[in-house]
Amino acid sequence: MKHTQLCSWLAARTRALLTAVLVTAGASFASAAQAQEFLYVVNQAGATISVIDQQKLVVDTVIDLQTLGFGSNAKPHHVAVEDDGSFWYVSLIGAGRVLKFDRDNKLLAQVEMETPGLLTLDPVHDSLYVGRSMTAVNPPKALGVIARTPFTMDEEQEIVIPRPHALAVSLDGRWVHTASLSENRIASVETATGRVTLTTIPGVTRSLVQFALSPDGRTMVAGGELSNTLLVFDLTQRPPFTPVREITLEGKPWEPRFSADGGTLYVTLLTKNAVAEVDVKSWTLQRTLAGRMAQPYGMLLSTDGKYAFISNQNAGAVMEGHSGHEMHGMDGKSASDGWLTVLDLASGTVKTTIMLGNGPTGMGAARAR
Repeated sequence: MKHTQLCSWLAARTRALLTAVLVTAGASFASAAQAQEFLYVVNQAGATISVIDQQKLVVDTVIDLQTLGFGSNAKPHHVAVEDDGSFWYVSLIGAGRVLKFDRDNKLLAQVEMETPGLLTLDPVHDSLYVGRSMTAVNPPKALGVIARTPFTMDEEQEIVIPRPHALAVSLDGRWVHTASLSENRIASVETATGRVTLTTIPGVTRSLVQFALSPDGRTMVAGGELSNTLLVFDLTQRPPFTPVREITLEGKPWEPRFSADGGTLYVTLLTKNAVAEVDVKSWTLQRTLAGRMAQPYGMLLSTDGKYAFISNQNAGAVMEGHSGHEMHGMDGKSASDGWLTVLDLASGTVKTTIMLGNGPTGMGAARAR
């Protein structure tokens, strides 16, 4: 082969190999991106998990836990998903298990734990932190710490406070915070040492349901179910904390979520059947967003910031200022089934609703906010 022919052949071969590499990389990227588009919503009373296609806004599949060997009282409660969508985890209150699935919804492993509740992933370490269910009568005063890679229980971290529920990990992985439902106390665990610092909040009982961290990790908020208030904490300071602000939010504030830019906070209002929109700079209520909600429970924001996904338990809450027919299930569905409200955040109106199963509660998605 002549030199010029050899050079031409080598150039063509290089282009072919490069194209193959790019196609493979593109396919892998597309696969990962596609996996990140799924939203997992548990139906606690129905022992099922609805997998939602976030782009098409339809149910992609329904996972029946009974077909996987769990009972009708498995009570799936909450979901956490890896940022790349490779694995996802769900807590089963009734079965006393935390499960690990892959992106194809194959059950890979499970860990035993008494009355597991909320889940949160450590963004730095391999830990999955597990709180306790609010339905448990007297759960252990400890957090579950699961190693995600081998999926084994590392330890149950003693935290002193009863009924630990609200749960969050600092962005640097140095602290995991949990709050008691029955006492005005927060337990902050230093992950490197296991040392626990307690924060006591004076005044009336708040019953902090869930935390949310601002995108920059500097601020943490929690809704007080019993006090009808939103508490704001400064995470640039070491615990113990003093709330830097507390504002009134009527209707049992439940699940808070920050917008991607950190400028807006959205909070589900369980008994007002609405979502509060709070301006973070002034900490004032801007809008109350309503429409086709019945006991709005869990909430996530879509990665593009367009929508709020809200699970509605539809378990008999009183719709303020509305007639009782608002509480029934949708046409052709059981009156006890809940649904996912897809709320357009720009217009403040409902884009669509997606039927779920019985008693939907928590949800999770890759790169969730």
